[in-house]
Amino acid sequence: MMSKMAEMLATQLLDTGSIKFGAFKLKIHQTNPDAPLSPIYVDLRVMRSFPNVIGTAVEVYRELIKNIKFEILADCPSAATPATAILAYITKRPMITPRKGDKGYGSGAQIDGAFRKGQTVLLIDDLITGATSKFESIKTLEDHGLVVKDVVVLVDRQQGGAAQLQKAGYTLHSAIDLTELLDYYLEQDKIGDDTHKEVLNYIKQTQ
Repeated sequence: MMSKMAEMLATQLLDTGSIKFGAFKLKIHQTNPDAPLSPIYVDLRVMRSFPNVIGTAVEVYRELIKNIKFEILADCPSAATPATAILAYITKRPMITPRKGDKGYGSGAQIDGAFRKGQTVLLIDDLITGATSKFESIKTLEDHGLVVKDVVVLVDRQQGGAAQLQKAGYTLHSAIDLTELLDYYLEQDKIGDDTHKEVLNYIKQTQ
């Protein structure tokens, strides 16, 4: 069940165009072009243009992480970077960023920020479909002697990412799953029955 703060965020995401309904290609179509088009598109990078939405997102993250033990926050670049930076400031926790590749100049560091081997890192991202990008960030962090146990996202698209992380020994914490989101939008008359059923069927087909 979504919290009241998560419900507020869900409304804001729809109002700002961060969530759209239609027919969309996703990252999976780069490797699997025959996969069905997604009837919903979640682009949480749009949030950075709306300070009030970022503020709500940060409060939702705070709810999610309050019982998780960690020493450092790490964003999974770059969609979650703005919110993670604000979260780090509010919670007074250090923040680091695992790079997707070597800088190629200067120190050539793969992680931006200061840390010590053995510290526990909480990985923050905006959403999860599959877990590929999460595993890439986790590998970079663990290769540098850091410990990762938990991953936090705002939206779980319910397309296998949580199970993939669990199988590898990591715990996913999400504020909103796609089914909850659809049910909430239907209850609030934000979408109709046809859209609700279409996206639910898509979720079942792609789980």
